[in-house]
Amino acid sequence: MYPTDPWGLLGLWTALLLMLMIYSYPLYKENVFYRFAEHLFIGTGLAIAVITAIQTTNKIAITPLGHGKLIYIVPILLGFAMYLLLHPDYRWVSRYPMAMLVGSAIGLGMRGVLIPFILTQVIDTITAPVGGNAMAWFNFVFIAIGTFCSVMYFLLTIEHKGAIKYPTRLGRWFIMLGLGAYFGNTVLFRMSMLAGRAQFFLQVLKIIPM
Repeated sequence: MYPTDPWGLLGLWTALLLMLMIYSYPLYKENVFYRFAEHLFIGTGLAIAVITAIQTTNKIAITPLGHGKLIYIVPILLGFAMYLLLHPDYRWVSRYPMAMLVGSAIGLGMRGVLIPFILTQVIDTITAPVGGNAMAWFNFVFIAIGTFCSVMYFLLTIEHKGAIKYPTRLGRWFIMLGLGAYFGNTVLFRMSMLAGRAQFFLQVLKIIPM
């Protein structure tokens, strides 16, 4: 419903004006209104990120430490050690918490990437459909050939000629087809966002119901 209280109306029209300031850049050129909205967005996002980080640190580290769980002093000290990156003489200390952070992130990332994005894709590619129709078999063959040829295209240790000339060339076409579809989805997503902003503009002006 369209807001009726003063604060709701102020927030609605402020959002509309900031949206128009942002879109003034692609529609016209860079101007002072666009820079104001951009700086306001970045500053607000940074302030929210800082407040969220402080609240999260207080909840998962400071509060348990006050309850006698002294083990939490270790991540707190490692977090403070990362700020020594700004000090030229003690910058080497920050490498240890940074190495632990990167190593743990890689370990957790590989755990969440290996099975769904690698093993599952390989299993689905080599598993033939059981009792599927003609379209299912076509998709299976198409994906299998596309995967094989695309992988062969990245054989950079040998020249793409002779027996592997045409599979690698076909792999390049498969890669171009995939990138084209990805780019098309990106453009479609941007157009959907633009349509949503246009709908919001019409709703604020009460041209269409909210």
